[in-house]
Amino acid sequence: MKRNRRNQLVAGALGAAMLLSPTAAFAAATPTPSPVTTTAKPTADQIAAYKTALAAYRVALKAWQDTRNADRAAYKTSLAAYRAAVAANRASLKQIDATFNSAVAAARAAYTTATAGSPTAAARQVALNARVAAVAAATNARAAAIAALPTIPTKLPLPTVAPKPTPPVKP
Repeated sequence: MKRNRRNQLVAGALGAAMLLSPTAAFAAATPTPSPVTTTAKPTADQIAAYKTALAAYRVALKAWQDTRNADRAAYKTSLAAYRAAVAANRASLKQIDATFNSAVAAARAAYTTATAGSPTAAARQVALNARVAAVAAATNARAAAIAALPTIPTKLPLPTVAPKPTPPVKP
């Protein structure tokens, strides 16, 4: 038992030495003092120049904010007009499609009533020709109505914002 305990102690000491040896090799022998910087007090001229630059910065910042806000407002109004135009176009297309679908449904209903019962081949052909002519007329009317729609305006890109003015450096 003593022999086993002694081996454990030797192994522990070797392990600790191996763990601690790399950190000791990289440690600096003497710590390097950090450089101390002393700042001189700004002069009255520097303070006056800073105040002038700060006043100019505030004016430039206010102008930048006003320009940015005006651009945003103009973009919002143009976007609202664009969305209204798109909505009107969709509503018109819906109305045109509804008119077209009702004309085609009427042509089909007329064909169905004309061919109800046992009509002759000639009567069936006349009804079919009438249905084809009605669908063609509805298709032409739909195409003409779509062509008569006003064009959708292009969506404006987001306004580009000028870079924000940089504040003056404090002396």
